[in-house]
Amino acid sequence: MTKIKIHFVSSRRIHPKFLDLSVGKYLIEPIPDKDSGVVGISNRYLLRFDDEMRPGESMSQPETEGKLFLSYLSLLLGTQIKIESIMLNSVNPPTRDQVPLYKEFETVLDKMPDLNNQLLKFKSMENEVARQFLRASDVYRAAINLVAENNTLSFFLLAVAVECLSNKLGEGNGSCDKFIDFILKYLPDKSSLDNENDWREFLKEIYYRHRSGFTHGGKEVPEASNLADRLNRVYVRNTIDGKEVRSPGLKWFESVVRNTLIGFLMSIDDNIQNEADHFKDISLEYGAVMLKARRDLQAHSLVTEKDVQLD
Repeated sequence: MTKIKIHFVSSRRIHPKFLDLSVGKYLIEPIPDKDSGVVGISNRYLLRFDDEMRPGESMSQPETEGKLFLSYLSLLLGTQIKIESIMLNSVNPPTRDQVPLYKEFETVLDKMPDLNNQLLKFKSMENEVARQFLRASDVYRAAINLVAENNTLSFFLLAVAVECLSNKLGEGNGSCDKFIDFILKYLPDKSSLDNENDWREFLKEIYYRHRSGFTHGGKEVPEASNLADRLNRVYVRNTIDGKEVRSPGLKWFESVVRNTLIGFLMSIDDNIQNEADHFKDISLEYGAVMLKARRDLQAHSLVTEKDVQLD
């Protein structure tokens, strides 16, 4: 059995009343402030869980499993999560450098959703749906980690996070229609715009200008979007290439994407009989390469490049 410890930094501090937060087999513990030693001042936490090989398994990916869980947690709590270090028993793999944050992602988490109820809904998903939801969570975490550093890429990735699910489960013809319909179906609060037609027009503009515009034309997010963020507005009306458009704020669009994904999660019917361990199961799909053997190999034997066909 491997004991995993992941030291991470959350842009939003979890209120001290939620000390030693348990979500299924995962335990989140606050790390005391290094100067004062007081718990609750620091925004540093330790994720702990045990990785035990199940009968019939020949491999394990506990590092990836932990990262997947933290991406999932990032979405549910609306916080940026930066992994500082990972310990697998006594081994510490390297991690990436921290990126700048918006202040909105640095506030204290003084309210907590029912994480175990949400976990039940997640475990109730079909495996393929759970896989897509984790992909969406992973893309969401990458997107908000780029906020203030590369807002153009962050906009693009937020759209992709929705597409991870809408392209598979959305309705309508074409990826844009599926993107729009998925948001309108699962976003709980749509009061920030006047009506459904307004939503459809605005989301279509976002899809083609910020998602496809970046993908196919390398277009940057207009400065008006940054102005919308500074003024805490949904959008700023401006002129681009002689055409009047509404440029959305990144903070608003992040909220739309996050609440849409959580709205989808909460729409899943509870299945208390489902014991699916999606984090572990899906983590095992990472890092495996299917190769053709040059000869018959015995189970549990050491395989080198001479034993497989690489060409």
